[in-house]
Amino acid sequence: MATMTVRNLSDDVHRRIKFVAGQRGISAEAAARELLDEATRPAEKLGDVVVSFARQLDVDFPEIERSDETLEAADFG
Repeated sequence: MATMTVRNLSDDVHRRIKFVAGQRGISAEAAARELLDEATRPAEKLGDVVVSFARQLDVDFPEIERSDETLEAADFG
């Protein structure tokens, strides 16, 4: 896992990170990691983008109900 040091962080940003940390019941460092992850995550899922593009081309896709079920990893051993 990578490590990053952020220098010259303004007091205001630091206060906001500590506030978020308090709201979430986590450390300021954990809050900073979560906020960076949330800020850099794509707004759309790749699959949704592909389906939207294909529908614009009038490709016929069957409607498949999504499942929130956790899948087991494949065992090739």
